[in-house]
Amino acid sequence: MESSEQPTLKQMAGSSEAQTAVDFYTEFPAALTEAENTLQQIRDRYLEIKTAQAEKAQLEKKLADVQADMTAKAQTEKNLAELQTELEQVQDQIHTLGVTLESQLWKWHDLKEPFWQFIRYFGLGFAAAVILHKLTS
Repeated sequence: MESSEQPTLKQMAGSSEAQTAVDFYTEFPAALTEAENTLQQIRDRYLEIKTAQAEKAQLEKKLADVQADMTAKAQTEKNLAELQTELEQVQDQIHTLGVTLESQLWKWHDLKEPFWQFIRYFGLGFAAAVILHKLTS
């Protein structure tokens, strides 16, 4: 039942192989170029990722350093505030002690004897001056 109008399976296979060979020679270089481009894009992306990872690691280290510096600065400021408070307390204590010492220096008990000596000698001097003035006039 082979008819001359219909191609045989053998003829179809031969023409299919010829067509496939032509397609291979025309499509293969294009597919190869596309594969090379895709591979280059993958390489470029890989380099971008590696660069980004290195930069990220560097920035994380810098962040850790800045945080450590800020912590140290905060600790220093806290220590400075504590020292300032302690300084103010010591100054207040010195002032209080100074007032206490001054009041001890000028107690009435300590001034009693010099006061009465001043009154006695001033009174005697004044009385002597009045008597001398009366005698001379």
